[in-house]
Amino acid sequence: MLMVAAPAAWSQTQDDYRAWILAMQDNPRGPFSRIRWFCNDGTVLPPKAYACREHGGGVQHGQWSAETVKLRERGYLVANLLAAVDTAAFLQSADVEDQYAQLLIERFLMAVEQGWIFRQAIVYRGAIQEEDERAGGRALLTAMAADSEWLGPRFAALRAGVKLLPHGDDNASIGRIRQWSADLSEGDPGFMPLRVRIHGTPSAADAEAVRRYSRSVQTGALKARYDALADEIDRVYQAQPLDQILSDWVSSNRLPTLSRDQLGAALNAWPEASAIDRLTITGGVLAALRDALEQIDTPSHRVEILDVSLRIEAEHFKAGTRVREQLDSFDRSQVLAVTAAAADAAYGTGLLNARLHNELLRTFTTLDVQQLPLSGYRAGLDYLALANGWAVQNLRRYFYPSMMTLAEIEPEAKLFIQDQLRGSPLLLYSQALDHLLRDAGQLAGIKHSVFGTVHGVGFNALNPGTASGVLHTQLPESLTDYRSDGIYLLPETVSDLPPIAGIITRGAGNPLSHVQLLARNLGIPNVSVSPDMAQLLSAHDGERVLMQVSPAGQVRIDQMGDRAAPTAQVQVVIRPDLDKLDLDVHVPLPLAQLRAADSGRTVGPKAAKLAELRKHYPEAVSRGVAIPFGMFRDVVLEQAHRSGTTLWEWMVAQYRHLDTLQPGSEQRKEATEAFRAELYTAILNTPLPDEFREALRQALMTEMGSLDVGVFVRSDTNVEDLAGFTGAGLNLTLPNVIGIDAVLEAIPRVWASPFTERAFAWRQAHMEAPEHVYTSVLLLESVGSDKSGVLVTADIDTGARDVLSVAVNEGLGGAVDGQAAESLRISADGETVTVLATATAPWRRVPDPAGGILKLPASGADTVMTPLEIKRLAAFAQELPQRFGPIEDDEGRLAPADVEFGFLDGQLRLFQIRPFLDNQMVQGSSALRDMDKGLDAGATTQVPLSGRPAR
Repeated sequence: MLMVAAPAAWSQTQDDYRAWILAMQDNPRGPFSRIRWFCNDGTVLPPKAYACREHGGGVQHGQWSAETVKLRERGYLVANLLAAVDTAAFLQSADVEDQYAQLLIERFLMAVEQGWIFRQAIVYRGAIQEEDERAGGRALLTAMAADSEWLGPRFAALRAGVKLLPHGDDNASIGRIRQWSADLSEGDPGFMPLRVRIHGTPSAADAEAVRRYSRSVQTGALKARYDALADEIDRVYQAQPLDQILSDWVSSNRLPTLSRDQLGAALNAWPEASAIDRLTITGGVLAALRDALEQIDTPSHRVEILDVSLRIEAEHFKAGTRVREQLDSFDRSQVLAVTAAAADAAYGTGLLNARLHNELLRTFTTLDVQQLPLSGYRAGLDYLALANGWAVQNLRRYFYPSMMTLAEIEPEAKLFIQDQLRGSPLLLYSQALDHLLRDAGQLAGIKHSVFGTVHGVGFNALNPGTASGVLHTQLPESLTDYRSDGIYLLPETVSDLPPIAGIITRGAGNPLSHVQLLARNLGIPNVSVSPDMAQLLSAHDGERVLMQVSPAGQVRIDQMGDRAAPTAQVQVVIRPDLDKLDLDVHVPLPLAQLRAADSGRTVGPKAAKLAELRKHYPEAVSRGVAIPFGMFRDVVLEQAHRSGTTLWEWMVAQYRHLDTLQPGSEQRKEATEAFRAELYTAILNTPLPDEFREALRQALMTEMGSLDVGVFVRSDTNVEDLAGFTGAGLNLTLPNVIGIDAVLEAIPRVWASPFTERAFAWRQAHMEAPEHVYTSVLLLESVGSDKSGVLVTADIDTGARDVLSVAVNEGLGGAVDGQAAESLRISADGETVTVLATATAPWRRVPDPAGGILKLPASGADTVMTPLEIKRLAAFAQELPQRFGPIEDDEGRLAPADVEFGFLDGQLRLFQIRPFLDNQMVQGSSALRDMDKGLDAGATTQVPLSGRPAR
């Protein structure tokens, strides 16, 4: 092993760790303390010739310093040596994805940061043995290529490793280079640092380094030997002509017949092919090679094919450079052909999965006509524009958590995903598509605009709305430091987001998560952006900006300057119906005793609406018990307070006192927070009387038949699912609580959750009579769903009622919590499915038999919901209004249903139903609708694909 013991008394901060990283870059030994032999039997020996001969062999390399060991113990997996990797143990480890991702990100840092922590260690003789590194890399990649998991769901990560890790065969030329450089250094000590680099971390740049050194040599014969070494290095790194590579593989038997035929056709067309033809050929070959991988029996041949695909990708990039220079002269059909070729290459290089690639191919087919209406042209291009976000989410799935871990000690790590994208086929894809989207925008009279510049790609609008405030691209360390008037560039939409004015995300999450629904309901604009767009926005950090997102998804972001802030779009007032409130129910209620009409009367909408669902769908809704508002008042609000009054009386007096303070003043903010914190603590520490405990015990035994059935303990208030306020996701749900004692312990936490800082902040600014917040609790039997998600019985973008909007993930609750989900639009009959995104969340949550939730790796499959499940969900949506009754908001207006559902062994399960509430002020905003004016006016205009895109 590499490890040595670190001093036990050490206690460091991230500042210390960053300082260590900087010191390693200047330390002649880098991250190592000394050189050692690491023998196969576990023995570690000092460096000497054949030290491990009696110990089953071994390798020599640097031993980690104490600082390196400490960093690794803290999760910063730096100073990786492939020679030290136990391939089998590595791939079987529970955290293999993190280890592998950090390994690749470190290789990226070495490339962009002049060796990074190995900067000086490269010439620390014996620390890094190049032949051992290549052998270790080859063993690791070959073992990965033998596993269908890495050829399928993890393909992008495997291919990144082939690109970044040394793994070539130790051929005769490489052997000559090492031998010649060793011989030269023996007679010329000045050459030793360069010799160590050639042996440790060789590259094509070594040839020029040797030639530079040769110019300083005085002896002619010695100079000739250095020049010969440089020439040999050139020969090793000289790229083999692509036609020769293709010819070799066409004549071999290592590829399936179909792939060989495709390569043969490419080989025949290659010599006379134009730049755009070469782009198409290489895109097709990259896709074909990916499809052929699993049909190749030998793992080492699979790695060779991946090496070939890297060479073909380079040719694709080269052809793309020439095509990019000609884009302005192409007609629309030619630009679409360029985009299609880049899409094939993006699939072949792992940025897109097979399902999404097929969806793009279908869209290209709809655009392969002589002319089409502008509305169809825009719709097709808008769909193609989703591919950039898909690729970002795909890479984030594998690399984002590890990237952000290493970014804590090396900020350049944050550029890893961006670097992978910029060097990919999606660079040309985005540039070509931008031409077409700006063309469509000009034809329709609409445009995305950021700080005065028109853009075609880089945006995906999630929620419409208007916001003005300070743009923050450098995020606060704590969620409590977010400002309600700020517009924030977030890494992703987090489930515990506090109130803010506008949301810009690097990762889309999904549009049906709780926080997205809450933001949409309140008219808070939200748009996801590409890495390039995020970088552009970062240049305006700290500036006051105006952000507008139209109902049709047009985005404008500009400096406020001296302009007055726009009239507020959000005028939400939370006004619960106190006339129907009934606080005189003092016993737990099984769902069988509740109906939808009890919502806001004795219990919250979760329990009441689920009880109604259970009546009509008894097989789909779990058993449950509700603790009504009356018991909350009895136990919580009527308890004694330190002021000598009841908690209720003290609370009402405090609210009246706050009303006397200047709105927005620091005094009011401080007094409000002090009051909230005391109220939260008092509720959290509420003692549960014996009669309450016994009543709940009996209710659970009667309903569940046991006190050891797992239940979800869910907050259920009278101030959610109201006409202007969903309250989605604000309050606490404790999953899979097992045992009566654990349930009793959970109840005060759930009662108190509406008074956490975050929930209070989202709600109280809109509350009328804020003292009338009552919390019931729903104890719902746990269901270990295979997959779960959110259904809205309308297209959330257009409002069309003949389309269903669905977001779903593997396991429990991922979609509602904002995980990157499978996002679908399904026709009402379930026959037509449009894929807007596939699930890229790396984890799924499942019930722990001992209580709580386990987090397990997601399967990585392209598809979450099966066709049969889609049909079942569509059938449920069609029959819902007849069986359940019309879905209405609290003002009696018909509304789409927002349903939380799951599937267990193919059977539909239902967990919540509420009206889907849009912000009517936003939907009716004349300023936002003016942004979309051109859409209806030019919808039927015919667009000839033989014409050139408008500039």
